[in-house]
Amino acid sequence: MARCRLCTSNDDEALNEHLAEKLWDSRIARLEGPIPWSEAGGTWQAAFRELAVAARQALVQRD
Repeated sequence: MARCRLCTSNDDEALNEHLAEKLWDSRIARLEGPIPWSEAGGTWQAAFRELAVAARQALVQRD
């Protein structure tokens, strides 16, 4: 049985980086073709890292 990476990770920075890369991969192919995360550039990487943090916060938000 697969474990939930979001629930079991104890390395927030690595999890954010993984999520940012996956978000990048899911969007860029629709726009310009497959550009690797390593070639995204600093501005795009920073933007997608912020998006990853926001996504995680939305997923674990407790009311």
